[in-house]
Amino acid sequence: MNGSNVIEIMPKAEPARAQLLMGLLPCQNQYLLNAVAPIILPALKELAEASMGEFTAYQVMNDILFGGRQLHMGYADRTGIRPEQFQETFAKKLQEPAKDFVGFSVIEPLRNAGFHIYAVYIMPEFRETNMMQLGLAYLEAEAKKMGSPFISLSTRHDASGAFARAGYVETTSNYRKQLGG
Repeated sequence: MNGSNVIEIMPKAEPARAQLLMGLLPCQNQYLLNAVAPIILPALKELAEASMGEFTAYQVMNDILFGGRQLHMGYADRTGIRPEQFQETFAKKLQEPAKDFVGFSVIEPLRNAGFHIYAVYIMPEFRETNMMQLGLAYLEAEAKKMGSPFISLSTRHDASGAFARAGYVETTSNYRKQLGG
């Protein structure tokens, strides 16, 4: 029998489409923060550098540790897990925090005023995917669970179009100027 006589009966499996798995790291857990620090610190430093000294990566890490801000980590999952498996799967992802890492968000709960997304970072290989939209949907659902009437964020000008398409309305602009000696 040669190759031209073989009929493929089983269809070729298509790679499973990745879904976003996000979870909140509990504050005051130095062990978990130390485990994810090698992944998020370079991104926080990049964001801090763009802020022109408004914050440092270490200030943000300290705020996360002591509860002033919350860290939500995002992972790509191609296993097709069901929602009831998310928490268990997220905990397993934290055992190898660099594997399948998509990005993170740092949020500030703002009491009656809502929920402010302080920082978002998406790994370069996921920037042309729908992972940011999935992450925003997750954060919006979390804000609703907390009874927040609004969700706000600050972003770079080059990312504002993506947020406008997601239903965000520009309300203010922040400007920063370095003053000479």
